[in-house]
Amino acid sequence: MEEINKLKELVNSIINLHESNDFESLSSHISETEIQAATWFNEKRFFEVCEAIEKEIGNITSLEYIATLNRKTTYLTLWKSNYSKTNDDVLWQIIFETNSNKIKLMHINWEKYKVAVK
Repeated sequence: MEEINKLKELVNSIINLHESNDFESLSSHISETEIQAATWFNEKRFFEVCEAIEKEIGNITSLEYIATLNRKTTYLTLWKSNYSKTNDDVLWQIIFETNSNKIKLMHINWEKYKVAVK
């Protein structure tokens, strides 16, 4: 249970950095490989996603842990969240590298507009 609480604290921090449009600070949580590849995590894409989230679903109001899927080199975490501009549940999926606990991939999904950050 304590491990889940630490993970939730980390994910809350990551989502808050996303909400505050803090690309620089969020970068420290992203895998170096992903930063260098700049395929899904780059400044332009980051701000597009932040804008879409704010415009369409607002600010996060709750975050609930669903599950962790353990893999050989990563672990995928699933989170149910609620936002201020919708009554729908919103899904966050964050994949972390096992060795470094850095983000390998993030994905947020809601009904009207789906954003794959990859």
